[in-house]
Amino acid sequence: MGSTNITVSNPSKTAEMAAAVRALHQRRAQPPLFEDPHALAMCRGFWRRVVANNWLANLMMGTVLSTTSGIMPVVYTRARFGEDLLEAAVKEGLDQYVIVGAGYDTFSVRRPDLMDKLTLYEVDQAATQQSKRERLKAAGLTEPRNLCYVAADLNQEQLHEVLARVNFDKTRPALFSWFGVTYYLEMASIKETLISIASHMAPGSAVMFDYLADPRLTPCGFIRMQEASANFVARRGEPWLSSFVPDELPGVLDELGYATANHLKPQEVGPRYFSKTDDMTYPAFIGLYHGIVRQAENSESQIS
Repeated sequence: MGSTNITVSNPSKTAEMAAAVRALHQRRAQPPLFEDPHALAMCRGFWRRVVANNWLANLMMGTVLSTTSGIMPVVYTRARFGEDLLEAAVKEGLDQYVIVGAGYDTFSVRRPDLMDKLTLYEVDQAATQQSKRERLKAAGLTEPRNLCYVAADLNQEQLHEVLARVNFDKTRPALFSWFGVTYYLEMASIKETLISIASHMAPGSAVMFDYLADPRLTPCGFIRMQEASANFVARRGEPWLSSFVPDELPGVLDELGYATANHLKPQEVGPRYFSKTDDMTYPAFIGLYHGIVRQAENSESQIS
């Protein structure tokens, strides 16, 4: 289905790290919580060398990444959370799926069983999309015809305006995946995107995202990890900017036009997904949310 073109800077460094984390999880976990056999193909340079070499991977995990490796489970846990919800939605007739901030996600080539039933829209910066397409081609992976790349900078325009440039049907419900993004945005931008979905998409549309809990609420055992992770991404030019109070999040989303369907507070995620494993600990400062657009219209004056 092609793509739209907006030129934006360089490929995302944190998106590349997320691909490397998925690839490491695929190679090292038995069994993996989330299957991504194409994650390694999305890695280049330094990260590919780390993932492909067990000795180097162990060295990095024990030295350079020792204070931040604990946050890695967020990457594959949110992916599992999202695709479990997507599978359920497809069974109920969903046929439009939008990945906002898609990065190097390999869903389009990894899940042909779901792609056969969907039109997929990947929204991201142009440079990251171009890099991803080059990597898919180099790996011999064919892009499905029902995939549409939509190049955009959501700091400059709203999501409904972005989707209006392509053949997206706003009269039919869609599921919006927005993982690994909110904490890199100012709160006003987060609310603008949520309102864009609630105000301009069909009732029954839904959004899934992960969020950073207010650092003041981080459990004592995770404070060092939270601070180290924040410093790690900030040094790479993509700092964390926003957080939520978990107990207040459903009320915030209610004001923006959503009914909460699934909400795992940070301390609830680990028991849900890692109760049977002794070697994985979920960082108790990142939560997971799934909300559905209500029938009533919503006012764009909610932005603050």
